[in-house]
Amino acid sequence: MKTIKIILIITVIAAIGIGVYLKMGEGAEQTDPIELSDNPWIKDITREIDSVLLDHVNFFDARTSYVTIQARIDDNYRNSRLGDSGANNETNKRLLSERLYAAYFRKFVELTFQVFQHTEWKTDDLRFIREESERLQSMTYFVNKDYQGQSVKEIDNILKKYDEIVSFISTCKGFSFLSSGLSDRFPISDVQAKLSQASRYRNNSPENDYVKNCTRLREGLNEIPQSLFRAHIKYLDKKIFEWSYMYFNYNSHADYVNNLYRPIKDEIDVLENNMYGVPNNNDEHRRLLETWSADNKRAYEHFSKRTTN
Repeated sequence: MKTIKIILIITVIAAIGIGVYLKMGEGAEQTDPIELSDNPWIKDITREIDSVLLDHVNFFDARTSYVTIQARIDDNYRNSRLGDSGANNETNKRLLSERLYAAYFRKFVELTFQVFQHTEWKTDDLRFIREESERLQSMTYFVNKDYQGQSVKEIDNILKKYDEIVSFISTCKGFSFLSSGLSDRFPISDVQAKLSQASRYRNNSPENDYVKNCTRLREGLNEIPQSLFRAHIKYLDKKIFEWSYMYFNYNSHADYVNNLYRPIKDEIDVLENNMYGVPNNNDEHRRLLETWSADNKRAYEHFSKRTTN
C-alpha cells in the first residue's frame, strides 16, 4: 500500500514538473526575438517603427513613414542584414513587417477616429480612410479579430451610416411631385415618412454617435423640412396655375366650386397644420389661398354676368 502511495506521489510531482517545463517552453516561444536582438539594423528599424505610434498628426505623414520604413526593411532583407542565416533573415523581416503594420494600423485608427470626432469631415480624409481601410484589410498581416477586426468593422459601420444619411439628404433635396391632374394629390404620407426619418437621424441614437458630429450632415438634415416644403409649394403653384380660368368648362358657379375650387382649396389647406415646422408656412399658405380665391372671384363674376344676360 505504501509503495502504491509513493508511486502516486512521484507521478503527481512528475506531472507538475512537466507542466511547469511546458509552460516555460511556451513562454520562451512567445518571446519576441526582435526585442532581444543585438542586430544594429534591427534595433534602428524598431526605434523607427515605435515612433510611428507617437509622431505624426495627419494621414499623409503617417503613411509616408510607413512606406519609408517598409522600404528600409526590404532593403536590409535583400542585403541579408537582418539575420546571421537565411532563415533568420527571413524571420526577422516578417517580424519587423508585422510590427510595422501593427504600429501603422493603430495610428491609422487613431487618426480616423480623430476625424470622426470633429465637426468637419473633409472629403479627402474620408476618401483616404475608405481606400486605406480596404488596403490594410487586404494585406497579409491583417488579423480579422480582436483590435484590428473590431476597428475596421466600426469604421465600416460609421462610413455606411454616413453614406446612408448623405443619400437620404440627397433624395429629400431632390424630391419633387409635379403631376397636376385634378385627381392628383401631393404624396403627404411619403413626405411625412421622410420628415420622421430625418428626425430619427438627428436623434443621438448609438448608431449615430459619430455621424452626429458632422456639421455637414446636421445642416443637411435640418434643411430637409424646408426642401420638402418647397416641393409641396411648387406642386400647389403649378396646380393653381394650370387650373386657373377653367371655370368656363363648368355650367354654374356652384358646379365650379364643388368640382374644382373646393378640391384644390382643400389641398392648400393641408398646410394649416404646418407639418413641416418651417417659419414661412403661414405666409405661403396665405399667398396660395389669395391666388386661388382670386380665381373663385373671377368665376363668380363670370357666372353672375351670364345669369344677368
